[in-house]
Amino acid sequence: MNLVKTEADGEIKVVHRKPKGKLLIIGGAEKGEDGYHVLEVVAKELRRKKHPLLLVTVATYSPAGGPQEYMKIFGELGLSHVEVLDIPTREDAYNEDNVKKVEEAGAIFFTGGDQLRITSQIGDSPVYRTISERYVEGCMVAGTSAGAAAMPAAMIIGGTGDESNRISNLSMGPGLGLLEGVVIDSHFAQRGRMGRLLGAVAQNPRNLGIGIDESTAILVEEAERLTVVGSGAVYIVDGAGISYSSLSENSSEGVVTIYDVKVHVLGEDDRFDLVQRKPIIDVTHKKR
Repeated sequence: MNLVKTEADGEIKVVHRKPKGKLLIIGGAEKGEDGYHVLEVVAKELRRKKHPLLLVTVATYSPAGGPQEYMKIFGELGLSHVEVLDIPTREDAYNEDNVKKVEEAGAIFFTGGDQLRITSQIGDSPVYRTISERYVEGCMVAGTSAGAAAMPAAMIIGGTGDESNRISNLSMGPGLGLLEGVVIDSHFAQRGRMGRLLGAVAQNPRNLGIGIDESTAILVEEAERLTVVGSGAVYIVDGAGISYSSLSENSSEGVVTIYDVKVHVLGEDDRFDLVQRKPIIDVTHKKR
């Protein structure tokens, strides 16, 4: 469930509502063997709407040519109306014109960069609260790389990807909270990040770990189920059955020992139930 602040009788209350929007969470490097297939999902969502795509570049200190490249790509995918929302300072997240851009967007797309910059610049600001409200109402929110990592309530800030899951190598922090009960890592197979995703899950087995390859995405609907899009794989680490973890026993330099972790590997069109924590098996479904 998504948390939304509402004002009633002069008081701010937090209510739980199931989001009507979709999340498109991309593992980075959007162009695959089949072209920009993952970005086509965004284009398809917007072709039947009159509202623009809003590129949010808050994750980077110097957006420069980044937005123009995405505008060119989305133009080739049939979207002529693309706007940019840059938040160079936290003060800009309170700007009424920026809030209005979010209100008028048909879909919202977070570009890559530094996920900590996303949360520190817009967290609990009018821009963030409007994004959250739009998502609950039915607006698609997409994010790639850092924009993907920031989607959940808990996010990986940093950590060595090509080493074993050592405690000292992993940094966690609060994310945007658009998706509860998961932690997400991008550029997954390409940067050898299984170790750090295991470490993130060991820290709190309540969270499913989701590793997403480049040129690959998960399309999350109603915050309950996901479908894999793109040419790579998605790895889901379920720590609910962990029988032993040395996490609390080791020094900061120790390798974390974990027993009885469940791992699912999903390919294009595969689906997963985030509530039941299991793949959705369709006996009539045939792989291409």
